[in-house]
Amino acid sequence: LYEGSTREVVRAAMEGINGTVFAYGQTASGKTYSMMGIEEQPGVIPQSVDDQSADREYLLRVSYIEIYNESIRDLLAPEQIDLRIHEDRKRGIFVTPLKEEIVSSPKQVLKIIRKGEENRHFGSTDYNEHSSRSHTIFQMYSFAERSSASLIAPALTTPLLSRCFNQNLIDLAGSEKATTDLDRRKEGAFINKSLLTLATVISKLTDEKSWGHVPYRDSKLTRILQSSLSGNARVAVICTI
Repeated sequence: LYEGSTREVVRAAMEGINGTVFAYGQTASGKTYSMMGIEEQPGVIPQSVDDQSADREYLLRVSYIEIYNESIRDLLAPEQIDLRIHEDRKRGIFVTPLKEEIVSSPKQVLKIIRKGEENRHFGSTDYNEHSSRSHTIFQMYSFAERSSASLIAPALTTPLLSRCFNQNLIDLAGSEKATTDLDRRKEGAFINKSLLTLATVISKLTDEKSWGHVPYRDSKLTRILQSSLSGNARVAVICTI
């Protein structure tokens, strides 16, 4: 799965091109498992980290957020409130305040993911007793690249050229038919709206004849991903059935 869907995006990211990978499908179809995996069979996210650390010394900074009912929540620091989207010329579009962790191995990533999953919104629906009711974005940002020797003795070696990149690995909320529960119906309305906005944004970006307004701001998901969907970016979609 990783080789066929994601590795090209990761390799491009290592050359400075922003990358985004979506897992999309009905609830209980294997989206989260495809992205996370287990220690014996790592998914897309751990394999991405492994790929990036195989050839060079990247210092990776990661964060893990969810978008639930159009509210942003830090899964690594759930007590944090009032997370907002900001934009500036240097960093582009980013969420703050946001806890970030530095990682260097797939095992570290799985540990962080498990911590985040404990804080994620799940709910019982008519079709699944443990349905994800939020989108999650696992972001990886490389802010340094140096040779192994330079990490040990910086004065003895010349650092390699630093290439900064941003990668978004996204587990979209499960799509399913309308439910009888009022809370689930409310969640479903937010989920469907954000998925529709995502589809509209991608459609406009890929249609050479479309020169109209791209509605990034119509949902938190597309607003956060704006820099990684347009311009210097590559996108892959994993569909689960």
